Amino acid sequence: MNESLDEECFNISNPDTCLASQMALITLIAAPLSSIIIVGNLVIMVGIIGNKSLHNPTNYYFLSLLLAGLATGIILPSIPMMNFKSEFAFQICFFFHLFPNFIFLAFLSNLLVVHYDRYVCIISPFQYAVSWIHKYVPIVIFTAWLLPLLFASLPLFGWNNWSPGAPLCYFKWIFLPAYIYLEMYGLLIPSILAITAMTSQVLHVARKQMKAIKKMHRAVHSDSASLEKQLDFKYTKCVMMLFITFLVCWVPYIVFIHVSFFVKNSGSRTRIILSCLGTSSAAFVPFILVFSNKEYFKLWRNVFRRVCQMRGNDASVN
Repeated sequence: MNESLDEECFNISNPDTCLASQMALITLIAAPLSSIIIVGNLVIMVGIIGNKSLHNPTNYYFLSLLLAGLATGIILPSIPMMNFKSEFAFQICFFFHLFPNFIFLAFLSNLLVVHYDRYVCIISPFQYAVSWIHKYVPIVIFTAWLLPLLFASLPLFGWNNWSPGAPLCYFKWIFLPAYIYLEMYGLLIPSILAITAMTSQVLHVARKQMKAIKKMHRAVHSDSASLEKQLDFKYTKCVMMLFITFLVCWVPYIVFIHVSFFVKNSGSRTRIILSCLGTSSAAFVPFILVFSNKEYFKLWRNVFRRVCQMRGNDASVN
């Protein structure tokens, strides 16, 4: 494991300046990213709540995901702070470390539910209405929050390195290496791979449907080149979006968790930057999911249109 950020500062001649520099770097990176994540999730949440056509099981799952994303934005600045030692009491120390872990696990759990819901809807459209993912929405959402809470609370139930004589609060006393390995390779990485696999399978089904549409169109119309080019372009765009999402959103997070726990003597700036960018990059996934759906922003477009009309009326009166 790496040494703490404050230990690195105390090894140099001017520790106070070093600590202040590290805190300033955390604020500089985490504050704007946190603000974007919070505002973005709130905008989409209000857009869904204010549009009755979006009140369906799929978007109820998405609202739960956005709530987890909102919480992720709130706790983002505290994630690099977990590398500092502090004088927190037992209860506060555990809350400071376990709550951010719970929030991100809940975010990933809800993201997995959203992708599975869409996967079932596309892969088995005729069975979707009778599937458990469609019929038991409250239970699924409750489970998506409960299971991460139970796993995140395991250190509180005794699976930790804490001793009554522990001088300072530090994540090494909270999380055992076995717990970290289980979370990384038993939960986080498999969930990311499952999300990618489901998205790939959906694209595979879309490819087969696209070929069927092309074949039917050729049978009816002699000139189908333009339509086929449009379909190929849309499919290519979807494939590129999947690749970019994995590259931009998941690769930084995977790099962050491995560097944080396995790379010794990594610099404090490197760890701070990776922790902020890694967590925030994963939190941007919901924004990509709604990027091409105009319905999520219909409410805001109507509000903007009315504001423009009111200003135009006021200008004409004046």
